[in-house]
Amino acid sequence: MAEHFKWSDDYVFNIKEIDDQHRYFVSLLDRVYDYFLESAPRSTQEIILDELVNYALIHFETEEKYFAEFNYEGAEDHKEAHRELKAKIMAFQDESKTGTADLSDDLIDFLEDWLIDHLAKMDRKYVECFHNHGLK
Repeated sequence: MAEHFKWSDDYVFNIKEIDDQHRYFVSLLDRVYDYFLESAPRSTQEIILDELVNYALIHFETEEKYFAEFNYEGAEDHKEAHRELKAKIMAFQDESKTGTADLSDDLIDFLEDWLIDHLAKMDRKYVECFHNHGLK
C-alpha cells in the first residue's frame, strides 16, 4: 500500500509521549485512507473507526492531564476542540455501525483537517508550556 499521509517534522514537538501519539495518528489516518480506496468491508471500517475513537480518547486524555498539571492557559479552548472532534468521530462510528454511512470523503476530509488544523496548529500552542514544565 502506498503511503498517503506521511509523518513530517512539522508534527514533532520534542515531547516523546505526544510525538508517539501523533505519529500513531498519522499512520492511522493512512490506514483509513487505504480502506476507503479499497472499499473495505463494513467490519474493517468499524474496526478502524473504533481505533480512531480509542486513539482520540487516549490522546485527548493525555493532553488534558498535562493541561491541568501545568495550568495551561489555553486549556478550555483546546478541550472544547477535543469535545467537537470526539463528537464528530463518534458520529461517523455510529453511522457506520447502523449502516447509514461508509468511510467516505467526508471522513477523509475531516481527518485531514484534524491533522492540519488541530495537530499541526492548535497542539503546537501548548508546546512551550509543556517544555517549560520539563516535559520532554
